[in-house]
Amino acid sequence: MPPGETLESLLNGSIFQFFMVFCRVGSAIMLIPGWGEAYVPPRVRLIFALMFSLALMPMLADKVPVLPADLDRFVMALTTEIGIGLFFGSLCRIIMMAVLSAGSIIALQTGIANALSVDPTTAQQAAVTGNFLIVVTLVLIFATGLDHTTLQALVGTYAVMPPGRLPPLGDFANFDARAVSDSFALAVQMSAPFLVYGLVFTGAMGLLARLMPTLQVFFVAMPAQLLIGLGLLAVTLSSMMIWFLDSYERQIGPFLSQ
Repeated sequence: MPPGETLESLLNGSIFQFFMVFCRVGSAIMLIPGWGEAYVPPRVRLIFALMFSLALMPMLADKVPVLPADLDRFVMALTTEIGIGLFFGSLCRIIMMAVLSAGSIIALQTGIANALSVDPTTAQQAAVTGNFLIVVTLVLIFATGLDHTTLQALVGTYAVMPPGRLPPLGDFANFDARAVSDSFALAVQMSAPFLVYGLVFTGAMGLLARLMPTLQVFFVAMPAQLLIGLGLLAVTLSSMMIWFLDSYERQIGPFLSQ
């Protein structure tokens, strides 16, 4: 074979393998916590995905299939990699939504559910406590090295879901459904002290209103509910964050063990 054809076939194969890695990594980077936030410029995410894919190429070259002969298999291979990347990124994003749900529950129990601000992660309005917890969570993810753990789990998906093969879609749906359920359960666990507090406080105010009908319970209860709620948030914030970080690492653990 002439040297020109050998070089051409080598370049075509290497470029295809790079695009296979980039499709999975790039689609996941657009969603994972920290890198996939709305305030991160798309150009920054794209450059990081390109550089990370280039760094993974020597490690994953043996696992990536060769360039398919026909166009249908070529498109199917790239589409499958994009779907796997979106699956992993959406899994991490679903876990992060537990923090926003917990913040909404806390805002409801402390009486500030109508105090809304722009959520920096979704560019939409959400409760103030939810936005605060989201920012604290992102800072702790980078401070504790869980961002590196997330990238390691992304690389671990190549052992669970090898490239070039159509993954089981039924297992995908079951895994996502279980992740949504676990995310909601995590939100309830994080906000459990506030649920108990809201129940006790509301019952006490109702009893007080029955005992003293002339008392303006609303004007007395609202400042007290807000003050006690913020104090409870200050006391339980560290425990909530530790519980979430442990749960986040446990959720992506199956990919780390590969």
